[in-house]
Amino acid sequence: MPPVTAQTEAGKKVALKEEWLKKGVRYINTENGEEIKEETEVASVYAVSDGQGNAVPVPYGFWYVGGNFSNGVIISDNEDDKYDGKTDKTAYSYTTNLKGNQFVWIPCTISEYKKTNWNKEYGGWDDTTSGAELAQIEKYGGFYVGRYEAGLAIDMKEDTSTYNVYNTPQSKANLIPWDYIDWTHAKANAESMKNNDYVSSRLITGTQWDVILNTMKNKTEISEDDIMDSGTWGNHCNNIIEYTGRKATGHNNNGQSSTLSKFEPVDGTSTKGSTKNNPNNDGELLTTGASSVTEKYHIFDIAGNLWEWTEEDSHYATSGQRRVFRGGCFWNNSRDYCVAYRYGERAVSESDASIGFRVVLYIN
Repeated sequence: MPPVTAQTEAGKKVALKEEWLKKGVRYINTENGEEIKEETEVASVYAVSDGQGNAVPVPYGFWYVGGNFSNGVIISDNEDDKYDGKTDKTAYSYTTNLKGNQFVWIPCTISEYKKTNWNKEYGGWDDTTSGAELAQIEKYGGFYVGRYEAGLAIDMKEDTSTYNVYNTPQSKANLIPWDYIDWTHAKANAESMKNNDYVSSRLITGTQWDVILNTMKNKTEISEDDIMDSGTWGNHCNNIIEYTGRKATGHNNNGQSSTLSKFEPVDGTSTKGSTKNNPNNDGELLTTGASSVTEKYHIFDIAGNLWEWTEEDSHYATSGQRRVFRGGCFWNNSRDYCVAYRYGERAVSESDASIGFRVVLYIN
């Protein structure tokens, strides 16, 4: 394969970076029946051009959908979603046409891979970063994050209030976000999504969350003010947002619901609750990717909609019994509980209508 250049078309396969190769073994049968063992170089990825001179490590079993390092590279686990050289499959209007689970590449270096103290009046949070994360960044120069909040498994119904189960989540548009799930099940389900020779999936970490926000900020998708008050682009109770997906019925700001995640179709534009016309600050939970407003760097709903569990220990305890969730939710005020807010935390066994999760991919 030729090396990537600034002139290489997006979606074209290019040469792998040397550090993406690893030592392997293969066996060759000779004509006389002997078996010869020899070392060879193998890889878990193939390289694709993003059209800007960057090589994207695409794991086997995934295909390049579109995008670049400036606006976010999207991959899918369904070959039908593969970039065809002419169709802009990154456009919001195309989201519901994509069939596979989608992930977005977050490029970063070891020096950039660190937590950020957005809430500067606080301190003492868990600032550790696992060796697995650092090895991923050092070798591949980034990581993949779910384009969407985890959606319900294919075989789960919309009209049940028992979502705290073990099953395989999805990362697609127009799905019911998986709420009413505790940290223990969220972690296990994230890890069950992908596990093969090429990739493994996990629950998002606190460091990854901060790196995503800094990537969005550095790519001018959002400003630091947008991070500290995510009302202009997140599904919070105090903003007005247009959406073309579906909304939940029966939720309220106390987390009580008699019709958990039972969705009704919405045609055209709908107005979200606001502090002016909705004094109870009730909000509306939306399906994944329901509004183009919530898409930044080709990632949806990282601000608002649902809080999302992370691997991070709570600053109230480091015993692993309480974990941090990030992002705010549909019944939170965006100024008080912004996308960067770190100090939401619960016991690992707690669940309610406001908390879901998001999956990340590690290349094996």
